Amino acid sequence: MPRRFSIVDIAGKVGGKDKKPDRVLYARKGGEEAGGVSTNLGGEKISVEDACNLKTMCWGGPNIVPRPEWIKTGVNFNEPEQLYAFGLKAMKGATKAFQLVVQAYILKHLLFEGKSAKKAAKEREKKKMMNSKEKNEAFSSGQNKMSTLLRPNEMIQRDILSGAIAELLWRCGDKERAVIAVPEANPVFEPPVRFSIDGLTEKLHLFRCTKEAEVLSCMKKHIYFFMQEKAGGLACLLYSIVLSKGWTDLKSDMQDQGDLPLIDTEDKITLCLSNLMLTGSATPYLHNGIMSADDDDATNFEFGDGKVGITSRNEIGFLFWERDEETTQEMNLGSRLKTPVLPIWVTCINENWGVLFNPNRDLMKSYSAENRFQLFYFSNTETKAKKDTVLTIDTRGNKIGNQMNDMDDFDEVVEDPVEKAIQSKWEGAMVDWQGIPMYV
Repeated sequence: MPRRFSIVDIAGKVGGKDKKPDRVLYARKGGEEAGGVSTNLGGEKISVEDACNLKTMCWGGPNIVPRPEWIKTGVNFNEPEQLYAFGLKAMKGATKAFQLVVQAYILKHLLFEGKSAKKAAKEREKKKMMNSKEKNEAFSSGQNKMSTLLRPNEMIQRDILSGAIAELLWRCGDKERAVIAVPEANPVFEPPVRFSIDGLTEKLHLFRCTKEAEVLSCMKKHIYFFMQEKAGGLACLLYSIVLSKGWTDLKSDMQDQGDLPLIDTEDKITLCLSNLMLTGSATPYLHNGIMSADDDDATNFEFGDGKVGITSRNEIGFLFWERDEETTQEMNLGSRLKTPVLPIWVTCINENWGVLFNPNRDLMKSYSAENRFQLFYFSNTETKAKKDTVLTIDTRGNKIGNQMNDMDDFDEVVEDPVEKAIQSKWEGAMVDWQGIPMYV
């Protein structure tokens, strides 16, 4: 099959005269090698100092070469118009966790921001005026439409990713600025002895934006690069996040962890990075506001004495479960992340990352709606089920009573960690996987 390229013309001027436009060629299809790139990409060439700072903030030092899954991987969707077409191919380690936070923004744009989302909202308004028979018919129709919505085509995938990344970078830049990092074909500086070349960082051009619309426009121009499978789009997105925040503000947000890298030596993302992406603030803490410790409370002292946590209710939520109740509670996850504005939660469950979501924007506005509802779950984990994972959540039942029914030994109950994470938000909730074997 012939390779297809998107041609982006960048016009420049030299000495007041029009300069012949350069061309940037990006492969459209996943799995293909990067196309040729102009040696005059535009933007601002990264300096040695900024390149060293980037590698230090992200990986721990300018002499470190990032793992191949960062510098040779793009932000790639699953096959368009198929099961999980809305989801990213997040495979393992820090890159999986990183992409699943991005996934939350993608879902926001797919469900609540795009043309399809607006059409779905009109359908919900229409449903409010129906009688019972019409509502039953609409429910069946709505399930089909939801299935279609979650199977976007290639064009929609590209559009929602552009919007998601643009919003993410704008938020990281305190809604005042954003920086988009894209490499050209050749290094833009002579690497010093302390700097280990990695084939990407030393080639970066930076595009600085000071208006939200400008960020989206620039992102659309370069989206094909980020979506290439082997072009380093993941590392460039991480770099763009860090550059948008800025060195001084980033270290200030990280408080007592300002000297630690955002990706640790065990290939895990830190809470500083996940919080930066979710909230715009790189705090290492999850509690509400500023926590003051009781002298007799060692837990509070360790995890939040005088430390700034989450300062306001967030649009996208976060749920956490780690092995047992005691370990989980030590993290002091506050209501500002548990109860977001939109029904989307990034989850970290026994160190496995995922996303829970509901297409009803008003779910968090109605207490009665939270009695019994459904949540889609996505972690790009391979399962035998050939359908979306839809969990039914019932907050009215008695969890232990249900589990003990027809069971002689309580110890035989298999603990569901996803259910435990959900119960940290909805106490006592029962979770029905609808025949799908539980997984994280």
